[in-house]
Amino acid sequence: MNFPSETDLFAGHASARAPTVVVTYHTNPFTCGVARFNASLGRSLGIPVTDFGALAEPEGLPLLSIKASELDDAARAALATFAERGKPYWVLLHGWTGTVLEATLVVRAGRVCAASAEIAAPVRLMRPDVVVAFAPGAPVAEDPDPCDVQLMTFGMAHKIDASRYATLGRLVRADGRSFRLDVSTAIHEGANFDEGMFSVRGEVAAAFGGGVSFLGFLADGEVSRRLRECDALVAFFPDGVRENNTTVMSAMAHGCAVITNLDPLTPTFMVHDRTVFDVHRLERFPSGPDLRRVGVAAREAVGPYDFASLASLIRGASA
Repeated sequence: MNFPSETDLFAGHASARAPTVVVTYHTNPFTCGVARFNASLGRSLGIPVTDFGALAEPEGLPLLSIKASELDDAARAALATFAERGKPYWVLLHGWTGTVLEATLVVRAGRVCAASAEIAAPVRLMRPDVVVAFAPGAPVAEDPDPCDVQLMTFGMAHKIDASRYATLGRLVRADGRSFRLDVSTAIHEGANFDEGMFSVRGEVAAAFGGGVSFLGFLADGEVSRRLRECDALVAFFPDGVRENNTTVMSAMAHGCAVITNLDPLTPTFMVHDRTVFDVHRLERFPSGPDLRRVGVAAREAVGPYDFASLASLIRGASA
């Protein structure tokens, strides 16, 4: 089968206008494949991507890029109302469930594209001119530029306070070396998994001064591998680091230097410039040898604090 090019799909015929906005239901590319597709499509077309709110007062020529099985009742009602208005639109289908709403949208659309031949088959009964499209894979990412110092931060997204990264950013900007900060976040059980949880990426990047890569959620094995490879872990807390901050304890156990913040309740085995670095006491970013020295000391310092020791402590407490 010969697939049309993107220009053929969305630029339209000479008599047709090109879409001016991609309208979609889910908009978070981190949690929805269709949303991720639409974000890439919008960038390629050079037009914005927005949610169904744009259907209330549509402007230009919307491209409805949707998967009907994902829609809730409110979304279906919004689409039905929009279709009844008779405003021009195109549609790109990522699935087909055979509902009356889908049939109405297809019949009244100025142009219909289907993301696969299977989706197009039932649509062709109503729209013989349906265009069989496809869903491109993710672009091949380039390897990150090499850097002198590789930093990492990971933890629950709602606990990452971007404000303390400004202090770190000042140290980095005053240093002659190149830096990169990888950010990995997880979402706490029961938290809303929406775009707001990912705003930390932009906030940290702004405070750090750029050079930030957002990794999303990483499994323990991948976190362990990255801790062994990076130069230092960055982790800040509302008051100060504690012995129950598993992010810091994990890094120390891996022999990875930690840059954090201390206060009077910080455990005694976490000491500035010995087993960790207190960002507020640093006058310059630590040298490579200093990072390695503190990392080695950190691993020794947390040696007694493993799960075997914790189990013995709990058994002893219950005796």
